[in-house]
Amino acid sequence: MHRVMCFIHSRLSRLHFALRRDIVDHRDIQLLFFFNRNRCQFLMNVYLDDLYTAVGFLSREALNISNLVYIGGDFNIKNAEWDISVSSYPTTGQSLRDLVDSYSLVHSLPVLSVPIHYSDISGYANSVINLIFLGINCT
Repeated sequence: MHRVMCFIHSRLSRLHFALRRDIVDHRDIQLLFFFNRNRCQFLMNVYLDDLYTAVGFLSREALNISNLVYIGGDFNIKNAEWDISVSSYPTTGQSLRDLVDSYSLVHSLPVLSVPIHYSDISGYANSVINLIFLGINCT
């Protein structure tokens, strides 16, 4: 069972999006490609579970995906780099950073720096766990 999905607005249908399971077939990763100005480009949607299996998979496989312009999703990693309420830099955050660096992507900073995950558990802080990384020419 897959745990990721995306919605593509009908106005973008002329870009001819398609799922590429032949390149990445993982329940927590979707790799989509589309054509923009006759150039094939890729988008990756990721859900990261509590065992960080998607980042582990991508790090182990070392996929050569040229023209990857976007990685985004629910990463469930608290890290001081993208969340000012966190004071630590866990190794999973560094693994994610290494992964996006290998694709020459940069963290896209939000317009407003506010938490996007609000905990309903007493004593747990709200946090930033949904992230977007873009190609350098896309920022």
